[in-house]
Amino acid sequence: MNAPAEIYRRVRQDAAAVIVARGPLVIMAHGLMALAPVDRGTCWIHYAGGDVSPGEAEEALRIWQSGNC
Repeated sequence: MNAPAEIYRRVRQDAAAVIVARGPLVIMAHGLMALAPVDRGTCWIHYAGGDVSPGEAEEALRIWQSGNC
């Protein structure tokens, strides 16, 4: 939950991915959910455990907030 993480964004399929934010994984997940759903599709979170899609981030937040982690 507090692992260092980065939000990446790729605007075009042929463009390079750009880091748009860095911070704890849980904060990056909240930040990703703050974007409009249509904009989330171009973003993902990367941390030492791998890549996290917007859908996976949303599910992780539900679990963390429920206390069932």
